[in-house]
Amino acid sequence: MQGSRVLSEPENVRQAADLPESRELKSEMRLARKESWAALGPLTLLLICPAIFIAACSTTPVPPPTANQVVLIWLKHPQRAGDRVRLVRMAHSLRMIPGVLRVEAGRTVPPLGPRAHQDFDLGVVITFRDRAALQRYEKDPHHVEAMRRYLKPLVRHYEVYNLGNR
Repeated sequence: MQGSRVLSEPENVRQAADLPESRELKSEMRLARKESWAALGPLTLLLICPAIFIAACSTTPVPPPTANQVVLIWLKHPQRAGDRVRLVRMAHSLRMIPGVLRVEAGRTVPPLGPRAHQDFDLGVVITFRDRAALQRYEKDPHHVEAMRRYLKPLVRHYEVYNLGNR
């Protein structure tokens, strides 16, 4: 084998990939791939178009109108942390009343602007399923008892704001 050189492995692979038989096989594979896509084209359109049409026609359901009650509370003894804790627990117990979706209670945060008031000691926000649930809540025995047992002895003053989202 005089005059011939030994090819390295990567060079052998490159040369084998460039043989006429390899080129024909590659060409046949490209043609088969194009034919398979051509056959899938109409079928794909038949499946995708109705799905797009149905998705475009469907709308997200509009959430029902909820009602919110915001209660601002001024404590008789703001320095007593125990009074605040009792009122927060009482507020969270109102979740058991039918139609109450959420109850949040908390202290004031530093004002975000010159018009922000923070002179109250505790705020409670109650979210109701709808306005009718808010009206039923006002007469609910658990609510009436909470007012009598906690609000009157611990609170100097409170303000209630009822808000609807529609």
